[in-house]
Amino acid sequence: MYSNRTQWNTVVSQGDKQQVAVRVPLRQKAELEREAAERGISRSEYIRTILTDRHRVDELEERLSIREDRIDELQTQLAERSQIQEQIEDLPDKIRGEMTYQERRQRMLDQASLTQRLRWKVTGVPVDETTDH
Repeated sequence: MYSNRTQWNTVVSQGDKQQVAVRVPLRQKAELEREAAERGISRSEYIRTILTDRHRVDELEERLSIREDRIDELQTQLAERSQIQEQIEDLPDKIRGEMTYQERRQRMLDQASLTQRLRWKVTGVPVDETTDH
């Protein structure tokens, strides 16, 4: 007889409230009654609460979307800052590497003969070549 759709009938009542007759599937009615009982209110009061709060979902979804966008933005900033921090942390190693290069160069110059030093004045000291003599 009745489809799965909700059917509404409005009947004027006394005071500022109107009575609305709604036909819902039996399962949905049972869910409404159970949820109302969990909250300790009548089914009618629970349905009024649902109707009153129906636009709140849209507002909350909008706020959630804004916050998710902000989280994405902050995660991007954090990733960029982490990369910068890694570069800063690697800097002392690079400086130590350069000092090690200078130390190796000086050691080679100290150990080289006069002829070799003169040749290196023209060609450069082969510090990066690993020769173990």
